[in-house]
Amino acid sequence: MKRLFALLAATALSGCTSAPPTTDAASAPAPTQTAAAPQASAPADPTQVAAGRKVYDTFCAVCHSGADDTAPELATLHSFNHDRVSTALSDKGLMALQSKMLNPEQRAQVISFITTPEDLGGNGMRTVMTVKEEYREGFAYPVRSARDPRDSSEVPRAPSWAAPKLGDGPFDSESWEQRHLRTSIVTRGLEAPRAIEFLPNGDIFIVERAGALRIIRNGKLDPTPVAGTPKVAANLGIATGFMDLVLHPDFKTNGIVYMSYHKARGDLGQNAIYRGRWDGKAIVDGKDIFLSDDVDTFYSRMAFGADGKLYASIGGPALGTDASMMRAQKPDDYGGKTLRLNDDGAAPKDNPFAGRKDANPEVFTMGHRIQLGMAMNPWTKEIWASENAPYGGDEVNILRPAGNYGWPVLSDGRYYGGKPISEAPVKDGITRPHLSYVPSIAPGGIAFYTGDKFPAWKGNLFIAGMRMGETPRTGHIQRVVFNEKWESVRNEMLLLDLHQRIRDVAQGPDGYLYAITDEGADSVLLKIEPGPEK
Repeated sequence: MKRLFALLAATALSGCTSAPPTTDAASAPAPTQTAAAPQASAPADPTQVAAGRKVYDTFCAVCHSGADDTAPELATLHSFNHDRVSTALSDKGLMALQSKMLNPEQRAQVISFITTPEDLGGNGMRTVMTVKEEYREGFAYPVRSARDPRDSSEVPRAPSWAAPKLGDGPFDSESWEQRHLRTSIVTRGLEAPRAIEFLPNGDIFIVERAGALRIIRNGKLDPTPVAGTPKVAANLGIATGFMDLVLHPDFKTNGIVYMSYHKARGDLGQNAIYRGRWDGKAIVDGKDIFLSDDVDTFYSRMAFGADGKLYASIGGPALGTDASMMRAQKPDDYGGKTLRLNDDGAAPKDNPFAGRKDANPEVFTMGHRIQLGMAMNPWTKEIWASENAPYGGDEVNILRPAGNYGWPVLSDGRYYGGKPISEAPVKDGITRPHLSYVPSIAPGGIAFYTGDKFPAWKGNLFIAGMRMGETPRTGHIQRVVFNEKWESVRNEMLLLDLHQRIRDVAQGPDGYLYAITDEGADSVLLKIEPGPEK
């Protein structure tokens, strides 16, 4: 259950997560206040506690055992009292989305375990980030990463306030080249959405991390998820689940769609790409066309290129020791790579690593951490991708055959503990990022604007941003202006005043911009259009 501590603390919230509305700053604790001592409770039932530990190990430990820099570990969780935890896990509580994964018995069990003192409850078994790396036969790397000291900061984190619930709107704002903007809510009711994809008729597919594919028709969200999607494993890590959906270039005639997701492999997970056909009501004739044989890998995004090939990213281990992170530098490991595939999932014969015994034939580029955005530049026909670094050093890269983009050897950023990732930002054989962000903006989806509703924005790149510099409530959309050589000359932040994590951004067939917020069960789809002059 993602970032349980931050959501359980009544007004405190992790910068990397989301929650329904809380009261404003006036009701938040002053910086000098300390948390109240845990309330006394009845003696715990050891059987209930043991069962709760199993629930915690399955659903919660993945983020609270070191995989997420913003999620405190179990010893801290044990300090919360029963009322706080049970309220947060209620249907309308701060953890409502995650609570839906549990049945009532499991919910009671995990509450019992979390609210039991550490000496009785024990330190829950760690399932992804572990004290010691877990190796298994058949894998040359840890199948479960271990927390490295450089991943943690010793500087205390002050509590933060939850992202505010968006009002009904519309929300008027101003920007540079397009002075007056109006942002409206198309639909609410989205849960941890990950990607937007427009159909030719204007309908909108929305991918939700837990595995649902939603569709919006005529501005209305269908309450029933689309049938025919693959079974998604969303509880294997902080960056696993249903990730992306793209349409085949000839979708108007063949109806083919592609979905990237995590598929269960026992108690592990592997990246997969699923191909099916949209018949107007459901996905039919679906099957996996690519299945990675590597595990402990993260997010994926996809885009079709001008060459008709499908480009797909697979995130490498984002934290851990070198044994895990250096996988991004090995061409025979899918972690930390971009793949180039035929539309049937096969590796093209002209791929840069084709024919090499020490490399996977699908690999197109390497040395990536986590790429959360991918789009073809309509003018240059090159594939651009956004990439998350730990702390500073987020990137936008232009992907070129056999390119090595540096992770974890080279970066402009730092580990979460503050140590620079590399002493110098340049090294032979490593491709520098086209854009680099210090401080970080946690980039998500990207889109080039080609429409006519915002004439001054034509050719601009829009980047969804979830937070800046590890600080909550700083999500926004980055607008980047280029010269004729595609060199950045201006940047602007849009929608910063909404204080929402922006996960993806896309241009609609109508020429307007659309964005999804990543605020758990309170996520929305936004529409941005020119606003009235005042």
